[in-house]
Amino acid sequence: MHRAIADWLTGHPWRAAFASAISGALSPQMPLPFLVLAGAIAVLVALRFDLRYAIAMAVAAGTAAGWVVLSVAGFSAWLVFAVGLLYFGPVLLGRLLRWSRSLNLVYQVALLGHAVLLLVLFAVLPDPVGMWREQIELVWTSMTNAGLRLEGDRDLIIAAWSRTMWGALAALSLATIFGAVLLGRWWQSLLDAPGSFGSEYRQLRLGRTLGVATTALFIAAMLTDSALLASLAWVAFAALAFQGLAAAHRSKAVGRLDRGWLVAIYVLLIVLPVTSIVIFMLALWGFADNWLRPRTQSV
Repeated sequence: MHRAIADWLTGHPWRAAFASAISGALSPQMPLPFLVLAGAIAVLVALRFDLRYAIAMAVAAGTAAGWVVLSVAGFSAWLVFAVGLLYFGPVLLGRLLRWSRSLNLVYQVALLGHAVLLLVLFAVLPDPVGMWREQIELVWTSMTNAGLRLEGDRDLIIAAWSRTMWGALAALSLATIFGAVLLGRWWQSLLDAPGSFGSEYRQLRLGRTLGVATTALFIAAMLTDSALLASLAWVAFAALAFQGLAAAHRSKAVGRLDRGWLVAIYVLLIVLPVTSIVIFMLALWGFADNWLRPRTQSV
């Protein structure tokens, strides 16, 4: 079935453009699934055809999504930037994957790219935390007026959310964009080299340099009250969760993890009450895997 979908999408450019536009238009209603789907289509096209076709896919999806979002929320430079990042980011990473033939390099670049983006945002914005505090206070007031109440100290909760909002959004962006790359690469492998994607994904690894950097980041984030470091830690956790999931697939491939447990991990990832716990556990697994797995190990 998945190969049939990939065949259909790459059969003619207009099919991919149509699917991208539909996915883009639906993404505001069901953000994550359709954002990943629209990005994956562009990645598949970037891997199999000329870059200009992939850009056309991103334009089609981004225009459809932007029209829906901006018609409801009104024009905002931040919304335009977010749409551009989510729809053109996968295209650029897909092009890098085609050039480098290294999924691991794309993984590392995706992490570094989001880290640089956060650094720029915190350097450019006059009050990156304060701007979220105002928005969250408005939402809190609206919820209170509607009869919805949250337990806990209002000021402490708003301060905590404001401090980590940029990091949470960047982590979600990383998950969406790199998830689209993974799906697009999987589709391409079904058409060109079945089984190659699995072996590539199971070897996902931050590496020694990024491993040392993330370790230092976690320590610094725990010892300081820096909103920037806390935000960067969110992105690092999202990246490590991908490596943890890759480690789970590798354990299943060598018989150390039952298939049922792997299925359970994926199911729990979409069960909202425990999603954050599962991501945290995967990130811990990925962190340990980065240091404990022999560099030469392959499955």
